[in-house]
Amino acid sequence: MKYPLLATDLDGTLLNDQKEIALETIEAIQEYRQRGGRVVICSGRTPLSTKWIASTIGLKGEPIIAYNGAILMDEHGEISAQSVFSIESLINFWELCVAEGIYAHFYEGDTLLVPQVNKWNERWIENNIPTLENSGGSRQNCEQFRNQCQVKVIDNIYQYLKEHTPGITKIAVFDDQDKLDDFSKQIVDMEISSSFDFLNLEITPSGVTKASALVKLAEKLGIPISQTAAIGDNYNDSLMLKAAGLGIAMGNAPEKVKQLADEVTGGNNEAGVAQAIRRYLLE
Repeated sequence: MKYPLLATDLDGTLLNDQKEIALETIEAIQEYRQRGGRVVICSGRTPLSTKWIASTIGLKGEPIIAYNGAILMDEHGEISAQSVFSIESLINFWELCVAEGIYAHFYEGDTLLVPQVNKWNERWIENNIPTLENSGGSRQNCEQFRNQCQVKVIDNIYQYLKEHTPGITKIAVFDDQDKLDDFSKQIVDMEISSSFDFLNLEITPSGVTKASALVKLAEKLGIPISQTAAIGDNYNDSLMLKAAGLGIAMGNAPEKVKQLADEVTGGNNEAGVAQAIRRYLLE
């Protein structure tokens, strides 16, 4: 097998716009695995979210990359590597948010720390653990996963950071006044990626990306990075697509991401991952 390891993004890639995974895609993934391939989810989502999706589509026994590379879980679902922000960098970042009037929330394990409840976090648990009703997910299992998630409102973020020194692995920033492009240029010593048109920013500790995590995982599995494939749709996938031996962009990806990839497959609403597996990996 030319590419025995496949890293796949979730949102906009494996998941369609209804937050479901096509049965055709699940079948293609399992056929690839039956032939000896390994499939690792590589997502900005939380550990619980990635584990829920992996278990639902039959990826038991596969490692997982969560929080855009900040957390690596082994074949047993245990955290094998984790990168967190320094408290000093978090405090400096929060002071910048306050000065610029920018909303941000923080991820501590599977808990979301928010300064107040608003449109960017009020349905976070439901969005974090999608039902996957059409992808094989059971309502009971879904509720069990959701019960392990928590949104914690922190009235004084600055004080919380100083007193509790939390292990923050990812920050998400939102704004609807077109301020994030300029705001992102003021952030230092952190890895920044954005979604379409700077609608939000995803931030990880310096040097932590999906690409760095994939390189680390491939080395651990004894697979040359040149023999890995990666598939994604967004800017936070760009470095991963370039690092992999075969980088595949989704049809719904922005043109800049497509230009960085070796190949382009169908969109996320067209089972593009299944198309890519059958076209490029089942050789």
